[in-house]
Amino acid sequence: MKLKIKFKILFNFFISAVLSLIISLFLYFGAIFLLHKCSNKLYMKFINEYNTNVYAMLLFTLSMLLIFIIIMCMIFFKRMDSITDYIEEITEKVNEAAQGDLDIQISKRGNNELSNLSENINNMADSIKKLIARERLWEKQKNNMITNLSHDLRTPLTSILGFLEIIASKKYTDEKELDHYIKIVLSKSKELEESVNQLFEFTKISNGDIKLNLAELDAGELISQSLIGFMPDFEKENMTYEIHAAKEHIKIYADPLFMVRVFNNLTSNCIKYGSSGRKLDIYISETTEGKVQIIFRNYGDMIDAKDIGTLFNRLYRAEKTCEKREGTGLGLAIVKAVVELHNGSIEVTSSKKKTDFIIEIANCKVML
Repeated sequence: MKLKIKFKILFNFFISAVLSLIISLFLYFGAIFLLHKCSNKLYMKFINEYNTNVYAMLLFTLSMLLIFIIIMCMIFFKRMDSITDYIEEITEKVNEAAQGDLDIQISKRGNNELSNLSENINNMADSIKKLIARERLWEKQKNNMITNLSHDLRTPLTSILGFLEIIASKKYTDEKELDHYIKIVLSKSKELEESVNQLFEFTKISNGDIKLNLAELDAGELISQSLIGFMPDFEKENMTYEIHAAKEHIKIYADPLFMVRVFNNLTSNCIKYGSSGRKLDIYISETTEGKVQIIFRNYGDMIDAKDIGTLFNRLYRAEKTCEKREGTGLGLAIVKAVVELHNGSIEVTSSKKKTDFIIEIANCKVML
């Protein structure tokens, strides 16, 4: 049971008063005894004055009361040292925190309001440190985003403008070359559109400005439809893909447009960073917890352990991948946000042999 500070103060006051009374009485009777032993004449004179002279009696009583108060204060202040020292320590640490030093740690003494206060101050300092760290990380990520977006928007835009200038000035030899330039402009325009769409989509999701239109969907069929749009990319990277469903027509309850975005982003990511493995395997199954598990597996380079923890952070790209590919770094952040909007989860495991993006989302039977 907690010993409250106010009760502890009252207890110290009571003990101080009792001890002071005992000491005062001891001094009083000790002085009388010594006076009697040393000089019987003085002793009798004192007794006579005390009994007959009101002022002498009052003066002596006040003197004893003053001695009692002084002794009690000394004992009380001494017994209160632990509390006042603790308050001074807390005050000093709070002042240090106010000056910007958040590495403070106040020792916990006892189990009372002050110890609770010190623990709360320690927790508050830790929370502020973490908040500042998150803000700094976000600031760094924001700067990275601006850099990435500037590059991702400027690169295709520069190409578009360059080829349009060639076309406008008719600096091409024949219709075949013109057609080639137009295809490049179209391709770069699509890259530009994709970057803008990802930024717009992520902003909407982050601000909560979306409403899910949930429906019963065939997971395998939805993924198949999503993969069709990547056929040119698979051919370009000399990759193949295969869908492995534990059974036919495994249903999920989700928004089709947003889930297609999830599958598109994961497929795009696997093609970009897993093309060296030459294959993408997608596994669909039901778990014993009534969820649908979807695994996007590629056989490319292993993701470093230090990168896995931050892979789904907005605007984050692993260092090795930054050197190889361009992108806003929003793709996987969008994947995580959309999956969590569906009350699902996503995680990544990576080894030298394979990298798995594992999604778990509620089965429609559970949701309905």
